[in-house]
Amino acid sequence: MKSLSFILFALVLTSCSVLVGQVKPVEEKSANSPTGKNVLERLGWKQLDLSAESDAKDDGSDSPDAAWQSPKSSAVISLNSVCRRGRVRGRDLKQVTEVLLSQWDNLKKEGERPLTVGGYPAYETVASGDYLTSHRKFEILVVKSPTCIYDLIFVSPIETFDQEVSVFQEFRDSLFLK
Repeated sequence: MKSLSFILFALVLTSCSVLVGQVKPVEEKSANSPTGKNVLERLGWKQLDLSAESDAKDDGSDSPDAAWQSPKSSAVISLNSVCRRGRVRGRDLKQVTEVLLSQWDNLKKEGERPLTVGGYPAYETVASGDYLTSHRKFEILVVKSPTCIYDLIFVSPIETFDQEVSVFQEFRDSLFLK
């Protein structure tokens, strides 16, 4: 279970770097409603303590906003955001998704589509691949609001993906994005 947490944490750290680059344009993290958190807690998912990892960084800006782990399968859901005062410009959602996917070896896309989440444009990709030494199935969702870009990631052992992806979708649908 710990190795999947590490894998996801490493993936999320690099995904944030993709969104913000080497310059530090981030002015703030998003503030989402506790609704999404309540969904996961109600379903028995445990919030991961990311404070130790962010304390190891100089400023903690590369830390995800939050991450949760399933006690049943060790699947992980993470939420990451990059926000600015003013409008977010730059890469489109598919480009951001492609950069996030570039971190996976033996990548096999199973589906991708544009959609709307919380009233904002989003791009969803379901795929499987190898990250470090683990073969996983995952869903990545990138959402762009006027002031933030969010990436939501659900990473699961392949055997349990179909059993728990509905938890990720319920979490996604319950978020309040600014």
